[in-house]
Formats: sequence, C-alpha cells, structure tokens
Amino acid sequence: MEMTRRDCLRGLGAAGVALAASAHVASAATDTEETATMEEAKRRPNIVFIMADQLGARALGCYGSGVNSTPNLDRLAADGVKFDRFYASVPVCAPNRATILTGRSAEVHGVVSNNYALQSDNPTYAHVLRGHGYRTGAFGKMHQTPMSWPPPTSLDFLGFDEAVISEDPKWGPWVDWVRKNHPEHYAAALAMTNGHGGRQGFHAPTDQAQGATQEQTDIKGEAYPRVMQPRIAASEWSRMYPSPIPPEVHDTTFITECGLDFIDRMGGGDAPFFCHISYVDPHDPYDPPEPYASMFDPDDMPDALPAEWEEQGPTLLRGSQTSYLRFEDIADDPAAIRKLRALYHGSLKFIDDQVSRVIDRLKQSGLWENTIVIFSTDHGEMLGDHKCIAKGLPHYDLGIRCPLIVGGGPVASGDGARLSSSLDLYPTFCEWAGVPADDLPPLEGKSFAGFCGPWEGREAWSEIAVSISTIDTIITDDGWRLTQYAPGEGQLFNLREDPDEQRNLHKDPAHLEKKAELLERLIRLRANARVTPQYRNLGVDGAVKRDTGRMGEPCPRYDAPPSPWTLDGPRPEWSGDRA
Repeated sequence: MEMTRRDCLRGLGAAGVALAASAHVASAATDTEETATMEEAKRRPNIVFIMADQLGARALGCYGSGVNSTPNLDRLAADGVKFDRFYASVPVCAPNRATILTGRSAEVHGVVSNNYALQSDNPTYAHVLRGHGYRTGAFGKMHQTPMSWPPPTSLDFLGFDEAVISEDPKWGPWVDWVRKNHPEHYAAALAMTNGHGGRQGFHAPTDQAQGATQEQTDIKGEAYPRVMQPRIAASEWSRMYPSPIPPEVHDTTFITECGLDFIDRMGGGDAPFFCHISYVDPHDPYDPPEPYASMFDPDDMPDALPAEWEEQGPTLLRGSQTSYLRFEDIADDPAAIRKLRALYHGSLKFIDDQVSRVIDRLKQSGLWENTIVIFSTDHGEMLGDHKCIAKGLPHYDLGIRCPLIVGGGPVASGDGARLSSSLDLYPTFCEWAGVPADDLPPLEGKSFAGFCGPWEGREAWSEIAVSISTIDTIITDDGWRLTQYAPGEGQLFNLREDPDEQRNLHKDPAHLEKKAELLERLIRLRANARVTPQYRNLGVDGAVKRDTGRMGEPCPRYDAPPSPWTLDGPRPEWSGDRA
C-alpha cells in the first residue's frame, strides 16, 4: 500500500496533528490548483489544421473561381474569416511546409527545395504546443523527408505525438490499409504508386527503395500496364485521367479517416489537441476518382489567362512549360486546358466533401464550440494561366496566393483583408493556444489571431516576401507586386488596377521610381531572416539577448531530438513487410 503524507505524520502528537491539518490544507489547495489547471486546459481551444496540396486561392468559389467545387469551404468562409491576401513564403511543397512548421524562412531552416530532410534544431509549433499541454497529431502529407525514401512512421522529432504519413509516391500506410480493408482494389492501388511527384510508370528499384516488397512490385508490374497505361494513352496529356479506384479507397479518404480517429480519441480527454490533416491532392497528376472525374463539364470551365510574358517578358517563364511534366504538350490547346481544370475541380470537390466530414464530426461530438478549424495550402497551382503549370517559377497570383479560411466556435466572423504569409501560422497557432510570447522561439511572422475574434494581436504587415531559389518577390499592402527573376529581368504589376497581371510595368520608364522603391523595400524585407536570432544560438541558463535591444529571460528549451534522417542510425520508416 502506498504511504500517504498524512500516514507519515501519525504519532507526532499535537504538533503532528497541526502539521497534518496544514498538510491537508496544502493538499486541498494543490487539488484545487490541479482542478483549475485541468479546467483551464479544457477551455483552451482544440485546433484542426487542414491543408491541401498545390491549390491557389482563385480556385475556390469563395475567392471567385466561378465553379461550384467548394460549397463546404465557402460556407466555412462565410461563417468565419476568409483572408484574401495570404501568400506562400516559398511557393514549393517541402520548403513552404518547413516554413510553416518552423516559422522561419528557407535560408534558416535549410529546406530550400524538395527532397531534403528538415533538421530539428528549431522547435516546430508542435514542439511548443506539446510543451504547453496539447496532444499533437499529423496525418497525410508532411513532405519533410526525401520522397526517394520510405515515409516515416514517427514524427516525434518534429513534435507530433502521433503521425500517419501518406506522401506523393503513395507507398506507405495507405497501401496497407487498402490491402486490409479493400483487397479487391489492392492491385489498382499499387499501380497508382509513384504517379505524383515520383517516376511515372513501373520501376521496381524505385518502388523498393521507398519500402515496397518484391511481392508488391511484382503485383504492380502486372497491374500497371493493365490499369494505368490505357487511361494515360486515352488522354490528351499523360498527367490527367480518372483514378482507377473509387472514393472510399482513395488516399484522400484514408487521410480523413486517420484525422477523424485522432479527433474521436482526443476529444474526450483532459488536454486540448492539435490535429493536422494534410491531403496530397489536388496536386498532379490530375486524377480524381469517379464520380468526381465527371462532375464538372470542361466547357463550363473559365478560360485561362493569356500569356502576356511571351511579348512583355521575361521569357524565362517558358521554363514552367518545358522543365516540369511536359506541359508544352497542351499549353496551346484550350480544350485540353479546360479538361485539366474540370478534373482539378473534381479533386477539389472530393477534398471539400472530406472537409465537410471533419466539420460534421466536430459538431456531432460536441467539440465544435471549442475548436478552431483552419484551411489552407502549401502553395498555388497555375492551371494553365499565363500558359504556366504547377508552382515555383511563376509568381503570378494563382501560383503564390493561397486560401486561408478560419472557422469554428471560438471564431467571430470578420474582415480578412490583412496581408499575411505562411510565416504567420506558427505564432497564430501559439496565440490561440495561450502560449506566452516569452515562451516562443525567435520567429519571423506575426500572429493574425486578433483578426479572428477576441485575441489580442492585430499587428499587420505593410509588405511580405515570396522567395524561391534566386527569385524574390515583394507584395505590398497597397497592391503592388515586384518580382526579380534575374538582373534586368522581372515583373512589376499594379494588382489593384491589373488583377489579372497582364501589363508588366518592369521596363516602363514611367514606373522606374516605383520599381526602385520596391527594390529597396524588398532588400530590407529579405534581411528579416538574417537579423532574427536562431533558436540554436540562444542561451540555456541565465539571460540571453532575445533581440538587439535588451537582455531577457531565456527561451524555454523544447525537447527536439535530432532528425533520424540526418543521422547514420536507423530511421523509423515504413516497410511493405508491415501487416
């Protein structure tokens, strides 16, 4: 039997009785404090962060797409806050996801392109939330390990208590789930692997490097020519075709199921939770399952914006056609572009239906009133606008401006005109969670929580930067975009007067002064990352210099073990041998 503190005081006489009484009071006070702490934890909102992949703001109905493919997201936006000017700091998958996780620019976190492993020398928002009592889970695409390797089975090094990862190549827990729950579609599912960012087709060494077994590659070798090749051959472009599996078998449904399971298990607990649900679609290939593949008529799709750069420059934008996916095959084919857009909106409607499932589950379980739901993306998708595809090189609106919708019980409907970027998500999550500012590592962004309800911060940006490789862009609160591609090569648009970006003023003599002003502002803005301290350089004990003007208390140390993907030891990776 465990001996209590009161048992230890027996036999001490009156003094013991008095001491026992004081111990009882202290114990009661402690119990009261613990109860208050638990009640406070329950009051802190749950946070559900839903992310799609490669989706520009203009593709949503509430942002003016003209296509009814997002009715549930449109409703969430109408009841909450829709941010109209939210931009990807780095308009490529892995770098911008690393920026969201760390609150730092790519030159600080080091993931400057896809297929790098994010080091854990800067605590993620998940580390901070977990350190302040949140249960953290991540489900779907995280993209913080190279796609040429098997997906991770643990993201503890990034601060997530639980994780079920499904990346672009699709090898991973999803194929295990299909084998167990939908065996009749198992061969077709294997045939689809490596259809996204990986090597299209059948190549056993690539699949096995990503964790597949010999048996699985044998099945794929038989299924690929039977299942996939006819679909690809029947299409005007090898990157667009209907999926061979139904919606209930798709990885989009699987990712939703993983998130819902976490919500169901965490919803009744004493601690608040952070649930990240991250879809792989509508990223290429443009392959929604039926009935979504036929849900939208290509003839009803809006026309693509003209490619003004062919006459106005810079001509290096042609690289968007020739360096990725062989888009030049259909870049000048309006009918094919409309079909591409119809398939894309089919994938988007599929995701919109999954978002509705999440919202419905929160409401049915009584969690809605204390849960904040955020929907956003990692970057945009050009969809043939300006004769460009995908992301990265083009910094046009559809490529860099992302949807940001905030809803849920604690969120008040409001104005989302604030200029913001993906750097701002980290401090916002932490403000919603009640994390004191002094407990945050050095961050470059500003919280937008105050624009969503009763939270305090309402500081806004006058300009934000979008950068990838050697391409730098500045977006200003008064509606200008300047992009520098190379010395003497760039774009300058007045977005208020020219929202479709058809008049490049970069070489216009009448706008030389404006261009010079924006170039100076861009240089100062890009210096923010260099003058913001890095977490790994802060002191552990005693005072540290948190900024250039004062000495303050040290930032708390968060448990962030080294990334196994940057060490020589074994990595927690998926294997096709798993049941």
